[in-house]
Amino acid sequence: MQTTQLTREFRYNGVRLADPSPNFTLEQVRDFYANTYPEILNAEIDGPTIEGEQQVYSFRRAVGTKGNDLAALREKIANGTLCSAQRDNLIATSHLNQPAAKILRQTTQRYRSSHGRARNAALVPTSASLQVLA
Repeated sequence: MQTTQLTREFRYNGVRLADPSPNFTLEQVRDFYANTYPEILNAEIDGPTIEGEQQVYSFRRAVGTKGNDLAALREKIANGTLCSAQRDNLIATSHLNQPAAKILRQTTQRYRSSHGRARNAALVPTSASLQVLA
């Protein structure tokens, strides 16, 4: 029986990346290549898989969306999950095409009238609403 030292190879988006130093941890290798590929900082490291005499690690980007797109917001409005159970607080689809300040003012007025001014309550838009406000 013979033992051989396996070398590390890293792959990202179809590109083969050499091991910058065998002494680096996987996270240090990721940080090293982040200078060239900035999006690699949030990537997950998969592996190793053995291919011949190499340990192959892959950087897998964390892909996703933040917030809601317009279609997702309209769907939430249609099925009533965008706001509380009270139907009078429902944001109409027509409001999506109006200035955000007017919508917030109307919503704030409705909130204050239903909850009373004595409570010093503040209405803060959820992170799901921020994309529409931008």
